Amino acid sequence: MAIDEPVSKATELFTAGRVLNTHWTRAYDRPWRAGGCLECRGRDNCPQLDWALALLAEVASVMLQKR
Repeated sequence: MAIDEPVSKATELFTAGRVLNTHWTRAYDRPWRAGGCLECRGRDNCPQLDWALALLAEVASVMLQKR
């Protein structure tokens, strides 16, 4: 995949899944923290987690539309 090609939705979903897995594991360098993400700026303030949750909500809203 060339660097200037747009990222597919499947690649974004895979990345969002990895972000969620990171937040549900323990941080090895700081075992008292609940998440393993180094971008967390507080208990509930993480830009990566916000992006992943927004992406999953967008995909779920498309998948669960009634026709």
